[in-house]
Amino acid sequence: MYGFGVITGIVIAGGSSYEPAIFGFLTALFIQAGTFALNDYCDLESDIANRRMDRPLVRGEIRKEEALLIACLATTIGIIFAVFLSVILENLIFFLLAVTLAALGVLYDIKIKEFFVVSNFYIAFTMAAPFIFGGLIAEPERIEMVLLILILSSIAFLAGFGREVMKDMADVKGDEVRDVRSIARVYGMEKAKSVAVFSYSLAVILSAVPFFLVNTSYFFNPAYILPVMAADALFVHTCFGLRKVDINYNYLRKETLIALAIGLFAFICGALCRL
Repeated sequence: MYGFGVITGIVIAGGSSYEPAIFGFLTALFIQAGTFALNDYCDLESDIANRRMDRPLVRGEIRKEEALLIACLATTIGIIFAVFLSVILENLIFFLLAVTLAALGVLYDIKIKEFFVVSNFYIAFTMAAPFIFGGLIAEPERIEMVLLILILSSIAFLAGFGREVMKDMADVKGDEVRDVRSIARVYGMEKAKSVAVFSYSLAVILSAVPFFLVNTSYFFNPAYILPVMAADALFVHTCFGLRKVDINYNYLRKETLIALAIGLFAFICGALCRL
């Protein structure tokens, strides 16, 4: 989804060149793969405490050394693709951004995630960054395209922040192992629920803005609003699910992931189709 986020940013900004899009996709894919692999390596003890059987390290399918090797290789490959991208577009900014994001990923996995709320903001930022990265690749000429990129990035940030707060609620026991100061641990589960619901609600409200944005292909375009309404419905359902006594966090996180995928589809449809 990080790679497709870059593609979506390129499409929205009016980009049409395939080669930069491919390198942008691969840059995001491998750098985030490296970050996630290192996260599994660093979080093994807390993941065991949280019974995270979706993690291959917890299941014993690979060794910690192999996860660390994957993290190093994937991150290196991602930066190499960023070098190719900078050469093709004759702009060093893409290499610098890739190195910065990779470095932040390492810092997050090793230490940042233990700081109160900072980790939530970081993950939310990484979910918004691919769209900005893609927009920079396409170099949008119109202010409306820039505004659309900012709106999509903000939606991704808000949805990502809500997902991370919700994840912390599910991982309270394991977070005690690393002394992660999450909202759920510091202020309690009810406050964390309210923060997640508020974040999702803002994302839903913001998703309606492109439909009313004149001089864009999204203006009163059913090709955009219909799928985005489906994504919003899932987010709203998640908000109601968080108000239940017995919360299935794994189900709700998968539901929000599907909502994000549908949202990406909606923005692509809005850019390419006019009904």
